[in-house]
Amino acid sequence: MTRKEEAMNRERFAELLAAYGADFRRWPAETRADAATFAAQDAEASALIAEARELDSLLDEARSMPTPSADLAERILASAPRMQRPSFDRRAVLALAACAVFGVVIGYSGGLLAPPAVAEDDGYFSMAFEAPTAFEDEG
Repeated sequence: MTRKEEAMNRERFAELLAAYGADFRRWPAETRADAATFAAQDAEASALIAEARELDSLLDEARSMPTPSADLAERILASAPRMQRPSFDRRAVLALAACAVFGVVIGYSGGLLAPPAVAEDDGYFSMAFEAPTAFEDEG
């Protein structure tokens, strides 16, 4: 069942009121008759319509208010805080680059810097921290 074929209930009626307001002439043509029938039969529909009319009234008042002058807009923009470009410290960038290089060197060293395993029965530790065979001396 599509939205157009949906039966009118309180939830659907409230959605349409929120979208189109209390004046049924603003509603889509295919929903007007169902909405009018529902409003006549539902006890809470009149309260929902009254709330929507209040909102419509406030929105109509807002439309009739004068447009702010260009001078006011300029003053507001002039008093707004300016967003500054973030500055960076060259030393911080160099330190970050050094950390990245150090991490790559440690990563590619394959555990050559790790201490050798002490006991043969600690196989897991040996596998994790000893250098692979490709890096061992062949001598």
